[in-house]
Amino acid sequence: MIILIALAMTAASLQGKRTQLKGQEKYVCRLKEPERNRRRHSKFWIGLYGENWLIALDSCQEWVESMMSLFPNGRAFYQRELRAIKLMEQAL
Repeated sequence: MIILIALAMTAASLQGKRTQLKGQEKYVCRLKEPERNRRRHSKFWIGLYGENWLIALDSCQEWVESMMSLFPNGRAFYQRELRAIKLMEQAL
């Protein structure tokens, strides 16, 4: 059981590191604020939350696309998010 936990933590940390290296951290979590001395989230947390973010997007994608047809001024932001999703899925 301990080995399984260690493997899961290592996998999540590596996923978080890959997300940071690709520059997609800003889509997954809040970046470091100027007044903070330490980072807000660890690589482990980013790896776990990034995977949840992808799962949630898959379940809501039709709804988001219908909203984009109502509000076309958000299309540029949506295109950047789609690019981030592709980069994050490649890392998985």
